[in-house]
Amino acid sequence: MENDTVKPPDDSHIKYSHGMKTLAAELAYFFRGRARRNLRFLLLYVAFVTGLILGFAFLFRHLMLTLEGRDYSLTSSIYWTITAMSTLGFGDITFHSDGGRLFSMIVTMSGVLFLLILLPFWLISMFFGPYLEERLRYRPPLQIPEDTRGHVVICGWDPVTRTVAANLRAAGHGYVLIESDYNSVVRLEEEGVSVIYGIPTDAEVLVRARVAQASFLIANMSDTDNANLVLTVRSVCPTAIVAVTTEPERTDLMKVAGADQVVALREILAGYLAVRATTRGAMSHVVDSLGELLFAEIPAHGTRFSGQLLSETGIRESTGASVIGIWQRGRFSLPQAKTLITDDMVLMLAGTKKHLETLERLVGETSESDLIIILGYGTVGRAAAGFLGRNSVDHVVVDRDFRQIRPLGAQGEQPVTSENMPDLHVGTPVQVVQGDASRQAVLQQAGIDRAHGLIITTNDDGTNVFLTLACRQLNPHIRIVARANREENVSELYAAGADFVVSHSSVGASIVTNVIEGRKTIFLTEGVHIFWRIVPRALEGATLSWSNIRVLTGATVIAVQDGDGRPNLSVGPDTVLRKGMTLLMVGSPASETAFSARSRD
Repeated sequence: MENDTVKPPDDSHIKYSHGMKTLAAELAYFFRGRARRNLRFLLLYVAFVTGLILGFAFLFRHLMLTLEGRDYSLTSSIYWTITAMSTLGFGDITFHSDGGRLFSMIVTMSGVLFLLILLPFWLISMFFGPYLEERLRYRPPLQIPEDTRGHVVICGWDPVTRTVAANLRAAGHGYVLIESDYNSVVRLEEEGVSVIYGIPTDAEVLVRARVAQASFLIANMSDTDNANLVLTVRSVCPTAIVAVTTEPERTDLMKVAGADQVVALREILAGYLAVRATTRGAMSHVVDSLGELLFAEIPAHGTRFSGQLLSETGIRESTGASVIGIWQRGRFSLPQAKTLITDDMVLMLAGTKKHLETLERLVGETSESDLIIILGYGTVGRAAAGFLGRNSVDHVVVDRDFRQIRPLGAQGEQPVTSENMPDLHVGTPVQVVQGDASRQAVLQQAGIDRAHGLIITTNDDGTNVFLTLACRQLNPHIRIVARANREENVSELYAAGADFVVSHSSVGASIVTNVIEGRKTIFLTEGVHIFWRIVPRALEGATLSWSNIRVLTGATVIAVQDGDGRPNLSVGPDTVLRKGMTLLMVGSPASETAFSARSRD
């Protein structure tokens, strides 16, 4: 599975890889912007020349047969045409008649015009000339305007910070990326990313990025580079720093260096995976919270709610909790009174601890009946096992080779074995199965047929898709929670049968963005956000039904809050929106952006 031990490549591989990246970056110029539009014209011209060659070839064959009684194949005819148009004229096939020689002159002059004059001229003027001019003229941006204030400085570009930058743009918040690779600067600037060229850990570069006037700096490089960066920033200014670390035990180290907020992303990702894999008991499946307001999920399978309309379940009337959304194998929908609850649905709930405990008693099941299988015991898998162990949830760990893995946070050289595994985490002991999880026998040994939840944590999305598909076939009712390392693979994991997919980039971007905006982190799942906004002036005094928020933005109001009071879940069409009231809403990132835009209007 996931293995944290990585052998460094030799120098030749590094040089080759760097050379290939540089070549690819240079060739990419011809597929962007103006060059891309010119490329279409070039393809049309090539099609014209190809048609001209074929036309001359058919005409050659006809003239040779009618004028001189010789019959040549189409291949020979094309061969003669190309040699004539390119002025090579090998002389092995020639006309002996005046009409044939006249035709040969026409073909040769056409080749000189279309192949030797126009084609090179267009290639130089439309591609190579602009390319050389841009390379000679281009100067990477080295600084941002002196009067820039309140922006975010980003150090380290990956899917997480790319999503953060998109979130900042949507909110109208300025940012600048510091990038040390020249070709990356060229590419990113063409993509519209605000970027300057320089080494992030260089104090002079940070000054040119106006770090002293920035609201935040995001350190998203390796842990060693992040520590260096944090110390450098602290020598320049007191700007708030958010550092992303790969190992949770390095959190205190980053704070000692001077970071204000440290995000142990893999540990947080593991927590989201683990909490989604538990299937029994609403209180054991709280996915997030906002003060006393808890967000939880409960699968319909095995409950009395399955087969009923939502209005018939009486969840809100009997427990006080509200159903705010419904998941059905990767598809999220907003609840309707006439929604039919089926076995493959998961109900998303909002309520207090008391509400959820009442629901748990109503369902009659608790987390004690859970069995969770974890596939992959790398950094994320270990953190997920630790989370389940601390919450007394039975779980089994499957990995191909435990000998290469040390206990999470261990300082010594002792590898993880089946003998020392139970002592790694406080709480429920860890059961170990060593073997290839893609094999049915290994999964059956781990208890796939009786498990309630499955967490797939490997760092290869292709492997995760295959394991999801295989496990869904072996246990149709098991809840599968999969890790997506790249956001574009989320849909493939859902198609393979995952109930929930948690991607590295979405979780990281959500956490970092909320830190920057001073908000409590709420992450329900991919594509579904909890957000809150002050009632816009245009809606003050209006009822919720009159505001038409859901139709105009796609967001649903699930609670309202007056000042610092408790969120009120008892909202309905007649709820009056008052000045200073806060709306708690659920929706997509696009819904959040749409509501913000309408609020500004």
